[in-house]
Amino acid sequence: MTSTPATQDCRFCRIAAGLADPLIFENRSFVAAFDTNPVNPGHSLIIPRRHVVSLFDLNEMEQSDYFDAIQGTRQVIEATDMTDLYRNMLSRDDLRERPKGHIESVLKLPFLDNRPDAYTIGNNDGRAAGRSIDHLHVILLPRFHGDVQDPRGGIRNVIPDRAKYHK
Repeated sequence: MTSTPATQDCRFCRIAAGLADPLIFENRSFVAAFDTNPVNPGHSLIIPRRHVVSLFDLNEMEQSDYFDAIQGTRQVIEATDMTDLYRNMLSRDDLRERPKGHIESVLKLPFLDNRPDAYTIGNNDGRAAGRSIDHLHVILLPRFHGDVQDPRGGIRNVIPDRAKYHK
C-alpha cells in the first residue's frame, strides 16, 4: 500500500485533475464528485489529489484536510437538488456509453428529495476489502430511514455471517 505516480488510465486521477466527473468540492488535498453509479441520493466520492492507494499512506497535510473534505462534501450534498442532479446525469454526454440503471433506480426512490437522516462513511482499503480501483477514495453515502429493512450493524454487515453480536 504505497503512493504511486498518477496515471492517465487511473479513473480517480482523471477526476482529481478535473478531466472527468464535475467536482462538487475541493480543498488543497482532496476533491469530491457525485458517484455516477449511486446507491442512494447524494452518494459521493472523496478522492485525494495525489495518487495514493491507502488511507494509511496519507501524509500529514492530507490527514489534516481529510475531515474538511468530508464536511464540505456533506454540505454540498445537503444543498443539492437530487432530482435535478440525476436527471442531468442521464443526459450527460460523457456518460452516454455507461450503464444508467443505478441513476434510474435512485430517481424512483421515495426519499429522493429528502435531507439525509444519517451517513455511512467508508473506504474499501485493499482488494481483500473490496476495493476495485487502486486509488484511495472515501465513500460518503447518505442514508435515509427505510433505505434498508434493518440498518443495525451497519458496516459490520459486509461479513453477514459474523455481523450479529450477542448482548
